[in-house]
Amino acid sequence: MKAYTSIPKWSEEDFGKYVFGFDKIDGSNIRAEWDRKLSKKSRFTYGFKKFGTRNELIHQNSPFAEAIGIFENKYVEDLNKIFMDNKLFRGVDRITVYGEFFGENSFAGSHVWTEPHDIQIFDVFLYKKNYVPPTDFKKAFEWVDTVKFLFNLTFDSNVQKMIEKNAMGLKEGVVCKWVENGRVHMFKVKTEQWLRKVKDLYGEAKMLEY
Repeated sequence: MKAYTSIPKWSEEDFGKYVFGFDKIDGSNIRAEWDRKLSKKSRFTYGFKKFGTRNELIHQNSPFAEAIGIFENKYVEDLNKIFMDNKLFRGVDRITVYGEFFGENSFAGSHVWTEPHDIQIFDVFLYKKNYVPPTDFKKAFEWVDTVKFLFNLTFDSNVQKMIEKNAMGLKEGVVCKWVENGRVHMFKVKTEQWLRKVKDLYGEAKMLEY
């Protein structure tokens, strides 16, 4: 099951690129793998059996075990139907779905485990291919709860500053995606407000990691 790509911070080289911007939810990365053969064999799993955080599989005693139940109750039936019926996924044997696990008070990967949590899908990877392009992602998962689509435009210093000053009232920032030579590329822009909070809680060195 493919771990999610590390998203680089924006740079001036990104100015002039036509991008699709998606809300970057403040939470933890959750992965779920769909298998076509398993989908055909079992109507109970809807093709999903393997789940993980960003770096490891989720086991029964993991604090993130809660995420499996949320994902199964919210997504597996609808996603299985999409993967089986939509021609975009025809001939793809395995698909990794990425979602953000979060609660009202989640921050920088930390969670209040006594409060309710949710998951929103933010990306999908096709085995032996690539991530689903943003236009296809928006269309294929139109009726599924995904992270909010914010804009499609030419990225420049004005857009960069708008995000950093948090003119859109975001919790963490924006992930910008574009397609070049048939491959999906991305970069992130964090709000100054979110980065200041990281600095206040964890120090400047931690802030610079983002």
